[in-house]
Amino acid sequence: MHKKEFADIIPLLKNLCLALQPFAGNRNIALNFTTETDKIPCYFEANELLTGFSKLISDIINYMPDNNTLYLHAEIIKKKDAEFVSIKIKNTGINLKMITALVNKSILPVTLFSSTAKETTFEVCYCLSNTASADIVKQDSMNGALWNYITIVNGIKSHFAKLNNPVARLAETNPKEAAFLTNINYCILKNLANEQFDANALSSAMAMSRAQLLRRLKSATGNSPGYYIKTLRLEKAKELLENSALSISEVAFQTGFNSPSNFTKVFSEKYGMKPSHFLRSKRDATNEQVIATNAIT
Repeated sequence: MHKKEFADIIPLLKNLCLALQPFAGNRNIALNFTTETDKIPCYFEANELLTGFSKLISDIINYMPDNNTLYLHAEIIKKKDAEFVSIKIKNTGINLKMITALVNKSILPVTLFSSTAKETTFEVCYCLSNTASADIVKQDSMNGALWNYITIVNGIKSHFAKLNNPVARLAETNPKEAAFLTNINYCILKNLANEQFDANALSSAMAMSRAQLLRRLKSATGNSPGYYIKTLRLEKAKELLENSALSISEVAFQTGFNSPSNFTKVFSEKYGMKPSHFLRSKRDATNEQVIATNAIT
């Protein structure tokens, strides 16, 4: 059994939401994480928390209609003179009050917080009352926890990347369509900086009619050509934000957006987080890895 450790829960939840974005994006569901608190240090068991939230969020997404939004919000609240970290998960589009399995089968301390005709809010609470006395063990245990959840989050990202990689899936069942999609991806990425490159340009480049392109791409990915082009633009933008020293403006223009403001709007709609927050998350993760590495060495 894994022990509970003392660490900041905010970057863990933020990175988990980023890891689940492709899963939600397949249904055009926005996954937003918000908090007004910079840090919420508390005791938690990293494997249990990540597994529990991954399953709860995934189950809610599976019940939700397409083109809706799932919100996660973390805050510190008071109940009867005790402090708690409250993580609320609100979905739009449907009332999930009667789906008892969401609560009963969860390994998290989750309860129904509120519901209306077309939305439901669940809440997960952890008591903070024992964290104030944890200062003596804070540094040692935090280093272990940081290393632990960075490893787990990276594993989750890799898992969902494989699940949502249509070329990899098609390669196992339909090599011909996998080759077609590889050519589509190459064509889009070659023209990524060209903001005029759209579905018409893609069909011309592939020597196909719009109808033929739509039929084959829809069959292979479930997406229209226009939506698929936008998805590749955003995925490449996210990769550049994470792995390069480019500014937001440079990333925007390199991925075919006509202005940084438009890029920020579209990026936020897709990933539930502004590019600036993603850059901040990258810096936080880098600092955390340095702390964890120093602890080991």
